[in-house]
Amino acid sequence: MPSVTETTLRFTGGYPPLPVLVLAFGLAALMWFLYRRELKYVGSRAAQVPAILRSLAVFILVLALAGPILRHVTTLRQLGRVVIAVDSSASMQLTDEAPGAAAGTSKARFQRAEDLLLKGATPLLKKLAETQDVELVALRGMNTQRLWWYRQGGKDTSGEMPVSFDLPATAPITNLDQTLRSALGPATAGTALVLLSDGQHNSSGSPEEFSTALKSGGTPVFAIGFGTEVPPPDLSLLTVTAPESVFSKENFQGRLTVNDSMPSDIPASVRIESQGKVLWKKDFTTTGKGEKGFDFTFPVSELPPPAPGQRDKTLRNVNILISASGDRAALEKTRSNNARELSIHLLEKKRKVLIMDGRPRWETRYIHNHFDRDERWQATLIFDDMADNAAAGTLQKNFPKTRDDLLSYDLIILGEVSLNRLSPECLDWIIEFVEKRGGGLIMIDGQRGKLHDWAQGKTAPLIPVRFNSRSTKITPASLALTTDGQRFDALRLSDSPSANATLWPTLSKVNWHSNVEPLPAAVTLATADQPAIVFRQVGAGAVLYLGTDELWRWRFQVADLYHQRLWMQLGAWIAAPPFQIDQKKISLGTDRLRYSPGEASEIRVRVRNDKGEIVTDAQPRAYLLHEGTEVATLQLEADPTHVGIYRALTPPLKAGTYEIAVAESPSAPRSDARLSLHVSDTGNPEWATLTMNRTLLETMATNSGGRFLREEQAATDLPGLLQSIDRKQVITKETILWSSWWWFSAAILLLTIEWLMRKRLKLV
Repeated sequence: MPSVTETTLRFTGGYPPLPVLVLAFGLAALMWFLYRRELKYVGSRAAQVPAILRSLAVFILVLALAGPILRHVTTLRQLGRVVIAVDSSASMQLTDEAPGAAAGTSKARFQRAEDLLLKGATPLLKKLAETQDVELVALRGMNTQRLWWYRQGGKDTSGEMPVSFDLPATAPITNLDQTLRSALGPATAGTALVLLSDGQHNSSGSPEEFSTALKSGGTPVFAIGFGTEVPPPDLSLLTVTAPESVFSKENFQGRLTVNDSMPSDIPASVRIESQGKVLWKKDFTTTGKGEKGFDFTFPVSELPPPAPGQRDKTLRNVNILISASGDRAALEKTRSNNARELSIHLLEKKRKVLIMDGRPRWETRYIHNHFDRDERWQATLIFDDMADNAAAGTLQKNFPKTRDDLLSYDLIILGEVSLNRLSPECLDWIIEFVEKRGGGLIMIDGQRGKLHDWAQGKTAPLIPVRFNSRSTKITPASLALTTDGQRFDALRLSDSPSANATLWPTLSKVNWHSNVEPLPAAVTLATADQPAIVFRQVGAGAVLYLGTDELWRWRFQVADLYHQRLWMQLGAWIAAPPFQIDQKKISLGTDRLRYSPGEASEIRVRVRNDKGEIVTDAQPRAYLLHEGTEVATLQLEADPTHVGIYRALTPPLKAGTYEIAVAESPSAPRSDARLSLHVSDTGNPEWATLTMNRTLLETMATNSGGRFLREEQAATDLPGLLQSIDRKQVITKETILWSSWWWFSAAILLLTIEWLMRKRLKLV
């Protein structure tokens, strides 16, 4: 840590040094003048020495009486840390034609970023390294690559400053959340992030939430934007919103979003086809006005039959294409963003949820609406009409008629239902549904305490909490995730994991919550002064307890933004896992039905014995085959949520068709069951939008307390802006001279010598 010390003279009382010195010198001169009168008749030159000594003594005494102080100001300075992150995604290879420039003379965005940092008489990177600790990294998809660093004035460096990036801008995606977190590492004071990018974030995470979190740590983002804000002539397919699966007797419908920046009145069309057969087509003329949406629908029955040799007859693939026609179609900048492949799975049945409550509470009704609107679920809602004869009431009359009917469900959501409103046989089925079948049960408590009776008798193992004597707290409280709760994706309401924990307490408070304690082996996931969300495994199934029925208040001003997301995630997590193949002994499924290149698939397996009972100590193996060639053997691990379920992640998948085979154990032969996966080429998202996303870059800079700069501003403005992060410590020490005995000793010594010399010269 270099230091600079500056020493100055000052006087007590705030007297300026110059007038004090002038006064002291003037009085000393006056003393000399008066002394000369005594020397008129003395011819010895030594007679002038006493006059000099007395003048010096007066000078010293005047300074001492003014209170001289020496102030030492030492500045300790530590260089600020600057992390420079360069976007090396494919969109940074785009060129932006400057007005009036000859065709082909413009440089790519990535090349311009390289010139900005590394070229010129004094490269910007060198200029920053003179005043800060600098780290240069490249953002490559989901990873970062450290290119160069220069710290502590060169004491810690990776070598000479590079003259080029020496890597291509070919990353297939841009992630401005995870990669920047990795580049920064642990947050430290005095750090700044400089981002050189076109802002085309098209991956997971939320750059806005990430940059907001940086402000609390004092880490500003200085975003340097590359790319034009004027769209070049182009047609691109931005998004395709469509279900992963559809029933074979229904219509397949969805929505396409197209970006149109072509000149107006050019004929164009968007179509969906499969194996050369056009299933849907829409003609339009270009307007150049940006995004436009098209709703599509076509009967599933019109899909061509599966390809010859394809084992999985439920899988279909369609291609979505957009194109312009006519002479002016050649104006389109690129056609690499005009097509998308989509896979569709034909299903025979939906997942089923049974919702029961003793009365129509707000929470229950909203939950039913969420599941009822979701095409993946079939929801059954039953309210108790509190009839005198429970057997004739709506609850038992509409309850599944047989054991097999109930076991066909995947999830039960149980509200305030009194235990005596269901027959003993129904209770036995519910217990078997959870413990044996591996189904999911979510219990929503209420102020009437109807669930208390469920904690007694044969249903007691289903309850993961102990009800205290005072079971209800009428105290508004916010829900907060526990450390355990932060690990579960089902409780994530934000795209950014780091921001999720801070989001929960900001949601609307609940006016009441139960007073409970978690039982052994139960895990508290969220609290509201007391445990509010508690999870526990029960046999082969899973039970989730909610200690409040007022999560519907989260809909205030944001509608379904958080409430619906939470409940659909909880349902998918707690429910019995779905299986695309469900045979007598082997059940096989995946977490999703649609994948993009580079993603991994989660394989789920359940093994049953000859009696149909779930095997909890199996050691199944999964085999991944790509185009008929085995590419991976996967060891499946027990699912911590659902006993008897085994899971494994595949390696990142390439585009193409895969088959998954399973063996019950390492030595057992592979089952005949085969599950097909098709990884669709979704097109390069880097080419979907060809302009700079200035809005995102400005938001990141503003949220973090930094600044947004255009690329032409960076060289002149950035060094000055970064000076604000340089850390300095100022230490001030004062030496009080006027109270030092040296001053008076010097004056007394001078006057003593002066008196002795006067006596010798007979001047006294």
